[in-house]
Amino acid sequence: MRRGRPALAVALGVLAAAGLPLAVVRELFVLQVLTFAFIFAIYAQSWNLAALSGQFSLGHATFLGLGAYASVLLAGRLGMPPALAVFVGPLVPALAGLGIARLCLRLREWYLGMVTFGSTALAQVLIVEQLGWLTNRWDGLDAERLGPAALSVQQVAVLNYLAALVLMVASYLLAAWLTASKPGLALAAIHDSELVAAACGVGVRGYRLAVMALSGYLAGLAGALNSHTLTRHVSPGIFGVDNSIWPVLYTVAGGLRTAEGPIVGTLVVRVLWEWALRRLGGFESLVLIGLLLALVVTFFPRGLAVVGGRAAAWLRARAAAARPR
Repeated sequence: MRRGRPALAVALGVLAAAGLPLAVVRELFVLQVLTFAFIFAIYAQSWNLAALSGQFSLGHATFLGLGAYASVLLAGRLGMPPALAVFVGPLVPALAGLGIARLCLRLREWYLGMVTFGSTALAQVLIVEQLGWLTNRWDGLDAERLGPAALSVQQVAVLNYLAALVLMVASYLLAAWLTASKPGLALAAIHDSELVAAACGVGVRGYRLAVMALSGYLAGLAGALNSHTLTRHVSPGIFGVDNSIWPVLYTVAGGLRTAEGPIVGTLVVRVLWEWALRRLGGFESLVLIGLLLALVVTFFPRGLAVVGGRAAAWLRARAAAARPR
């Protein structure tokens, strides 16, 4: 309960602050960048949840891509409403996460990461070759729009922004509850030592399976949402190595194993990346992001979210001390 109240306050603050761009910004590009950041904050949160139990995925694009393809196929081939397909499609990567975790129960940390890295290549081959007749091979599939067809471009951008924002906040509340609950304590114990956790009565196997399935679902949700809102298309390129690296960078920059870290890291890194691409160019952007990450890891190893929390606590203490008694 003590953790739940601050998490709810943070969520309400994010919702209130996110309303400002809708009132001030008139450029669609800015709304699209923020929408992309919200979606990939969900994706980074999914990677962070898996890391809670020491399961570090290096092939998380597997779940991102499977969720996108499943949702697009459900909406395009079976006629399911996109607003429903976005939530049903991620069940496929949830099952994939459950299967991978079941096969790799004896592996953890970066050994598991190598298996997930290989699963990305397998998923891409499956989509292109074995299911090519259904997925249009390398050309990919067009995705149905999330909102009604009668909406204008500006209205669609606002709808996409709000949908991504609400789901990002929901994923944050889920992560905040999980990290502060009894299952969260069990996952932390598993992360530190599986042997000690098992000796204390923690069901290591069940927790590892459950959290990997949840991670796969949230990653698939991000992939489905991105396909139906921003890209309006899905292709085998979604399984690229870069899509497996980004959630790691976002989470480490924001704060590993914290509910706020994936959101803070994604917003800071992604917004800075887009600004640098427009102002500096591709190579210079990579250098800037590399320097930022090096500085964060060196001087703020626990992430930007922890630094922000400490700064807010210091300001509250100063304000309380300045009040007249």
